[in-house]
Amino acid sequence: MGGATALILSGEEMPDRAVFTMNAVALHPRTRGTVRLASADPQAPPLIDPRYFDAPEDISVLIAGLRASMDIAHQSPFAACVTRPYLPATDNLDALDDAALEEHVRRWSATAYHPVGTCAMGTGEDSVVNPDLQVHGVERLRVVDASVMPTITSGNTNAPTIMIAEMAAERIGAHLG
Repeated sequence: MGGATALILSGEEMPDRAVFTMNAVALHPRTRGTVRLASADPQAPPLIDPRYFDAPEDISVLIAGLRASMDIAHQSPFAACVTRPYLPATDNLDALDDAALEEHVRRWSATAYHPVGTCAMGTGEDSVVNPDLQVHGVERLRVVDASVMPTITSGNTNAPTIMIAEMAAERIGAHLG
């Protein structure tokens, strides 16, 4: 993914020249983070620990993605526009070994803003809602958002979330009718 903009730290850092961004994304990360209550106060922000890279395979996937991005940047028409990469700062991409790329991944990786699974649907011990989106053990409470997806989709979560909402509306309507 990428574009004719600087996607650096979610826009917190602005480069001093024209740039385009190419990103490597782990579509199916093995690492699983946590979301926990900070206190009994419903206004208190939750404790979110993404636990990035707890699974070493995730680093390997992103290093391979970076190498693919660098290869694409060497091809026409990109090659004519790339004077040097913004990150990691080097004049010789070919000199970057896996250790340097891993350091880059660990320093600059961030969320892709598509979290799912905090209220995963299923029938197992770790699931929160059943296939009708009813919270296990709680009457008359459903969860209807991307958090019920047990795993992340390979694309944007918007369309599947709409589908979940439409399914929930049908089931709730049938239950009330």
